[in-house]
Amino acid sequence: MDQKVFAVIEKSLAEIKSAKNCERILHDLLAELVKLLDLHVAAIVELNPDTEQLEIRNFHNLSWNFCKNYRRQIDSQLLREVIWKNQDINIPEKKHAQKVVDHLQMEHDFVSAFVTSLNAFQQPLGFLYVDSLTLNYFNEERQQIVRIYASLISIVLHLERINQKMRQLDRIDEESGALRFEYYLPFLKENFHRSTRMNEPYALLLIDLEKFGHIITHYGVEVSRQLLREMVGQIKTQLRKYDEICRFGADEFLISLPATNSKNAFEVAKKIDNILQQSEFTDKKLKVKVFIGIASFPENANSLNGLLVAVKNALMSAKRISEPQRIATISTKFD
Repeated sequence: MDQKVFAVIEKSLAEIKSAKNCERILHDLLAELVKLLDLHVAAIVELNPDTEQLEIRNFHNLSWNFCKNYRRQIDSQLLREVIWKNQDINIPEKKHAQKVVDHLQMEHDFVSAFVTSLNAFQQPLGFLYVDSLTLNYFNEERQQIVRIYASLISIVLHLERINQKMRQLDRIDEESGALRFEYYLPFLKENFHRSTRMNEPYALLLIDLEKFGHIITHYGVEVSRQLLREMVGQIKTQLRKYDEICRFGADEFLISLPATNSKNAFEVAKKIDNILQQSEFTDKKLKVKVFIGIASFPENANSLNGLLVAVKNALMSAKRISEPQRIATISTKFD
């Protein structure tokens, strides 16, 4: 095999091992393959794990609009064989394989093409598409080169997904399932600044679980953790997709409510309190009571720090309420 191939493989493996930017590595791999085989069109078509649609991840000689709008369901036997059975497809001449071409055609016309699957550890990742303006271009040697690059691309995609999962796990508080505050803070800043720019209200809820220490003492740490996870799960059912909850203390949880004024935030707090009062948690059938403080921009603060101070003060006010729903707002404004 050409010495250039080995040199590119060695370089690519070194970049993969150094855990550099995956997007750049994919771009470089495709560019090297195009240069090496003098390809007309090349595309990394990735299987989106969330939607299970095929999307173009990286490309050569395709328009941005075509790639942006490319969304394919695995809706044919041909695509299923490529994705799920790792079956290569070689098209020596387009005019003699029109039925196959209809499922694989990209933006531009071609003469011959080759498609091979992207997969790692039996996990389907998509496929690598290449074509040429030359008749019967993809002989066995060129096919083998494309397969080697497909293997390298598969490794990069697989490692990227592992790294994404690790980052996601690192953001989550393991005991409760809520976000950790250090990862939540940039989110708070972004939402607060957006509210100030758009002149929109912005509210925070601070929830405190009553007698959490008593639960730990009587039922143990694992039961208390399970309680927190189940409680956070119930709270999330009352939130919109762009609201967010983080763990703020041992038994405190902070909720961000963009584009929400104090009146609407109070309604959200009541819903949360109601669903928690109606629930039983863990196999011990535990009942819980909470205190909820509410603060909003611009009524209670001119800054994010002021809003955090305000919601803490509101929580302290809630703890002085003896009514069944111990939810409090404040009128004080903090800088």
